[in-house]
Amino acid sequence: MLKVKLLRSGAKAPTIAHPGEDLGYDIYAAENITIPARGHAVVPTAIAIELTGPGGEPLGALLRDKSSMGARRLTLTGGVIDAGYRGEIILLMENLGDEPYVIRKGDKIAQLLEHPFLAGEVVESDLTEAARGAEGFGSTGN
Repeated sequence: MLKVKLLRSGAKAPTIAHPGEDLGYDIYAAENITIPARGHAVVPTAIAIELTGPGGEPLGALLRDKSSMGARRLTLTGGVIDAGYRGEIILLMENLGDEPYVIRKGDKIAQLLEHPFLAGEVVESDLTEAARGAEGFGSTGN
């Protein structure tokens, strides 16, 4: 279940365009913002959320780009919402294009994906052996 608190007049709650088919909730801009060419901007949504699973367990969320925004060379650079966070959802966006991009109040600008709360206890210890070991970036592509 997604609970939403609208933080100011004119804020728009998340929506689902195709219930039962869409992976996430559409998130909307709360004000007009111009992102300069090759620049970035903080985009307010004027919403706060609380997510719970079917058994009432707390859920976090991931914020992702909408594919239509990616096609316009806009990308989301932040994206983790912890289960206990109750502040405004604020989007950090980058314009990778060569022209300024205008986001208008009410535009769909991101998707919110439910995510289980997985973080557990941290224990300092030796690690078990694994096939990959310490092989890093690009090691499986060679």
